[in-house]
Amino acid sequence: MALHALGPDGVLSAVALVAVATVLARVDGLVVPLATVLPYALVGAALVATSALVQRSRRVVRVWIPFVFLYLCYRALRGVLLLIPDEAGRHAQLKAADEALLGVSPAWWMEGFATPWLTELLAYAYATMFVLPLIVLVTLSVRGHERALRRAALALLVAFYLGFLVFLIVPAKSPDIVYTFETELSGHGFYEASMTTWRDLQQITFDAFPSMHTAISTIALVHAYRLGPLLAPRHPRACFVVFVPVVVLLQVATLYLRQHYFVDLLAAWALAAVSLGLAARADRAWSSWFRLGRDSR
Repeated sequence: MALHALGPDGVLSAVALVAVATVLARVDGLVVPLATVLPYALVGAALVATSALVQRSRRVVRVWIPFVFLYLCYRALRGVLLLIPDEAGRHAQLKAADEALLGVSPAWWMEGFATPWLTELLAYAYATMFVLPLIVLVTLSVRGHERALRRAALALLVAFYLGFLVFLIVPAKSPDIVYTFETELSGHGFYEASMTTWRDLQQITFDAFPSMHTAISTIALVHAYRLGPLLAPRHPRACFVVFVPVVVLLQVATLYLRQHYFVDLLAAWALAAVSLGLAARADRAWSSWFRLGRDSR
């Protein structure tokens, strides 16, 4: 029963932590900076406490723990990516791929539409990356749909870990870091503040390919559609209908705000599909394995 409770998300977290520990042991001077953990810890504690109070179950804590490990892995990843020399970046190839597919990379094409009100709107949309999946996870938790909650969480974990791996395989910087644009983006305050905050929290430069904003928002949108009856029984399509325009704006924002190349989005959509498929297969296989084990006794 203890192994069953570990779940595929627990196994994934354990494998990731072993990998991080191995890297930390082998790379001199590489440490996990814990100074920025406090804000995330406070948010996590609030989520766990809210879910636990509403659901009145300590088991909900188990669902959120793998995300703590995910964050520690993210911090370690930051240190690894900082060791990659600038000349190893693949951003020029990504820009060239955009031009081969579309004639021009969207970040440059969208310069002609740059206006403060649009920049501000898309900055708000871009900031919803974590809000969308949290709405799904917290709602499932509060409503007591533990199986759906764990599968949805697993899809997000798989996407993040696979995304981190691709960052290392295809290191590339965002257009706004590498290139100079003729038109400087400006908003009405939120754009400037949010971009500064995002860069301070992120502190990873080789994170263009794939677009994790696109992958995570796509997974949230798919869950809003598939799990609509669980999220809002009286209005099963309400969450999906609300999510669609936000997700569209968010993914447009990744290009308009010069954070990504178009091929980053293509890779992100593929990553989302693979993560959803792997999560569903892993959840079914794990349940079948232990069900067969009980039946054979």
